[in-house]
Amino acid sequence: MRLSNAAWWLLPVAVLLAVHGWGLAAWFQQDDFAWLGLVRDWSEGGSLGELLFRPSQHGTWRPLSERAYFLFFPAVFGWESWPMRVWAFLTQAASLVLLQAIGLRLGLPRAVAVMAAVLWAANAKISTAMISNGAYVHVMGGFFLLLALWCSMTERWRAMWAAFLTGFFVMESNVVFPALACAYWVWRGDRDKLRRVLWLWPVSLVYYALHMQFAPKLAEGSYAMHFDWGMLRTFGRYLQWAFQADNLRALTGLPEVVNQICGVLFPVVVLALVGWRAWRRDLTPLLAMSWFGALLGPVLPLREHVTDYYLTVPLAGLCLLTAMVLRWRWGWALLALYLLTQAPAAYKTTQWWQQRSLVAKDLVRQVWTVHKANPGRLILLDGVTDEQFWAALAHYPFVERGKTYVFLTPETRARIVPHPESGVRLEEFFLEEVPRDAVRFTVKGAP
Repeated sequence: MRLSNAAWWLLPVAVLLAVHGWGLAAWFQQDDFAWLGLVRDWSEGGSLGELLFRPSQHGTWRPLSERAYFLFFPAVFGWESWPMRVWAFLTQAASLVLLQAIGLRLGLPRAVAVMAAVLWAANAKISTAMISNGAYVHVMGGFFLLLALWCSMTERWRAMWAAFLTGFFVMESNVVFPALACAYWVWRGDRDKLRRVLWLWPVSLVYYALHMQFAPKLAEGSYAMHFDWGMLRTFGRYLQWAFQADNLRALTGLPEVVNQICGVLFPVVVLALVGWRAWRRDLTPLLAMSWFGALLGPVLPLREHVTDYYLTVPLAGLCLLTAMVLRWRWGWALLALYLLTQAPAAYKTTQWWQQRSLVAKDLVRQVWTVHKANPGRLILLDGVTDEQFWAALAHYPFVERGKTYVFLTPETRARIVPHPESGVRLEEFFLEEVPRDAVRFTVKGAP
């Protein structure tokens, strides 16, 4: 009996490993190199306090999920990514267990609670979080939000406050936790418990005020926030996107029309489920939808920066709602369609990113070897491919004392496809005058 019970809890974790397991073998790439600069800054005499608590240029403040994460693991394990990937998977595994426990606490059948966690584990939109160390903030942030919610639901008040307050050091979206807790106790109809969680709101408001004072968001650009009716359009876009797998045809061979059908069918079904059950005086689907909306709320003003990994945490609420279609006679067929599109796409996406990380690893280690043999000299790279550039070089992995020491030969420019929307300026990687003592090195191709 105990073995059977353990199997229920571990099934979603097994799905996570089966679908996103390539993420365990991924190396550093893209934004990871910017965060790895923290270790370099520390070794060059930077203040630990400033490195941990200084807000980023994008207006974020995440001492635990970004700063401590990228300071601790590289300091202990060096430039090895696997310990960070293992930790990220363990964190997400714990979140899957918490989501299942929350579903059971809502009175849902075991099959529905398990399916909610399975749907979350199989969704292609969490692939970025499961492959990129720089996206660990969404994995860790989701864990503390779910932990605080479960503690509230089980009336572990001190633990709830501990998880809630810790969450502010992880991710800004933690401010919405009072909405999650209040929605639950309104659903339960327990006024005494509702009064307890109402005290969470002043803390979130104080945090928000301090955050806007010391780490304000950008007023323009892709990270500019727009509080207007366009947020509803962005919400609809995310709701549709949550059920679609990017590049479905290229990744799985399935026709793109399947993706279009999923993008219409599933939102209609979950909204119909909310309305029908509310009419029958069952507000559980409405509660799950409110959690999805609350968790998505902090990114809705970012209409110029709609991206897949922002769905990582909100999907917990949406998958809980979607799993409730199991109560319908044809629910299994609908969820089978979900899994047949999402799981293969997620697997292929994670595999692609893992293989690209090896491209970055190969290039970085080649350049390190040259730099070690020629300390203090600029390195001029020739033969760099477009993939190598965007996997590593574009994110400045080669910096000492605040200055990059790696540039590209003029012949390389024709190989690289510019992406102005990324904010990367190609001209910064080419020198007008090359020092005589610069080392010219022709890199090998991607592995």
